[in-house]
Amino acid sequence: MHVQHRKRVVVLAALLFLLISNIYPGFRSFNERCLWVVRNTMTDRQSIDRMVAFAKENGMNHLLIQVRGRGDALYNSKLIPRSELLKNTSFDPLSYVIMKAHANGLKVHAWMNVYLIWSKIQDPISENHVFNSHPEWIDKNGNGQTSLFNNNNNMTGEGHYLAPHHPKVKQHLLSVFREITALYDLDGLHLDYVRFHDNEYGNNTDARTAYFQNRYDLRKPIFNNSEKDSNQDWDDFRRAAITELVKDTKQMLLEVRPDCILSAAVKPNLLSAKNRYFQEWDTWLAAGYIDWVMPMNYTSDLRKFADNIDLIYENLPEKYRSRIMMGIALYNQQPLDAVDKIYYSEITRFKGISFFSYNVVTEQPNYFKQLKQSLKY
Repeated sequence: MHVQHRKRVVVLAALLFLLISNIYPGFRSFNERCLWVVRNTMTDRQSIDRMVAFAKENGMNHLLIQVRGRGDALYNSKLIPRSELLKNTSFDPLSYVIMKAHANGLKVHAWMNVYLIWSKIQDPISENHVFNSHPEWIDKNGNGQTSLFNNNNNMTGEGHYLAPHHPKVKQHLLSVFREITALYDLDGLHLDYVRFHDNEYGNNTDARTAYFQNRYDLRKPIFNNSEKDSNQDWDDFRRAAITELVKDTKQMLLEVRPDCILSAAVKPNLLSAKNRYFQEWDTWLAAGYIDWVMPMNYTSDLRKFADNIDLIYENLPEKYRSRIMMGIALYNQQPLDAVDKIYYSEITRFKGISFFSYNVVTEQPNYFKQLKQSLKY
């Protein structure tokens, strides 16, 4: 029997045993229990109070608080503009959530969307928003587009990304990360969208020029599918740009706040992450550039969920498993389906778990109650 198939048979058999025996103690068996909190919860004190109470009551111990959603800030910053979601000009959501969470024994990670900076048709209002102040930093695909639109001029892609390989983008982001880390009593800094939009992106003019000047013969084009070596060199250049940001962010944290955990949301298929999105998160773990990764294993299909875990087993030694917080979606599956993923993550010996997201709790109040009942919580 093929090794991978045999492994899955064993794991699924163990899962069936637990489901039948009802001995699973709930997700409190995970050392780290993380809850993603999207920025719409951070606009007023009452919403934050309800979220913190929910997290404490339901056994969470880490909160991923989205404070940089689209190149803006839900905290006091001198470098990036205040989020348009915040109507109260004096309210500092991050300061308030840190105070409330720490008082309730919860750790706070500042969730920063890194390269994704805007996802609306209308431009940002603030002239200081990076979308307006540095349009030359925005990435493009092979057709020169910064994002994708349909015939009705509605955005179909994820939005506008900074070019990770632009010579000035890394320093801008490091300054943003340093500011928030120095000013706030954070337990963690969490990087999301720390990747390229997709593999056809990278066509930013200044970034291409830098590549030509430093890495390549000026007489040859980059985008030439007949030259495998040049394509590989170009992919390595894009991949290295993101890895350098992660590496330098970790070094900055060691200088500014050494106990602050550096984590990243990553594509769950390790090979696709590396070859399509240029996000080599296995290297980040092995080299010590990052403390935790959170694979966004958000499929509702248990088999696909297991496939992604198989790749982790095959490519990463067991010693790294305690630094992988397995991501489970709540928004696209029923509580019983989410329970299957929780069981599977525990059986495959991951020590951490992350739930995306708290929004489901506010939209479907009975969701988590049903999930806990299914777990014999």
